[in-house]
Amino acid sequence: MKTKLTLSAAFGLLLTSFTAQSSSITFHDDLDVDSVNGVVVEFQREVDLVAGEQLIEVSYSDLFQDNADDSGHWVKSKPLYLKLDVAGTEKYHLELPELYSADDAKDFLQNPVLSLSIDGQAHDVTLLSQSQLFTLILLNK
Repeated sequence: MKTKLTLSAAFGLLLTSFTAQSSSITFHDDLDVDSVNGVVVEFQREVDLVAGEQLIEVSYSDLFQDNADDSGHWVKSKPLYLKLDVAGTEKYHLELPELYSADDAKDFLQNPVLSLSIDGQAHDVTLLSQSQLFTLILLNK
């Protein structure tokens, strides 16, 4: 019985240390993560990532109102993709630029450049459209 308890405790410690050292990514409130490596992810602001190449599918949506009488209208994207090479224990955050109007949002969706922070160090990344992703896949065959 003592051996089982010791093995169980060791397994628990191993599991805790593994989850404490995994990578994760958080998203701006106007971005929804749809899938990671083809696995559907719903209603999460933070997603755990395993080491290696990851393909993250996101979509953008925001409601803009031009004035107080305006009921507003939505600006929504088609799926957008981020290819990410995860080393192991980093914390990632994907942040949108400041978008003040529906026109700003539409311009952004024509060239979706975001800020990706890795453990606090930010750099710009461009999300790929579905056709850009397919082209990249076909050219790398």
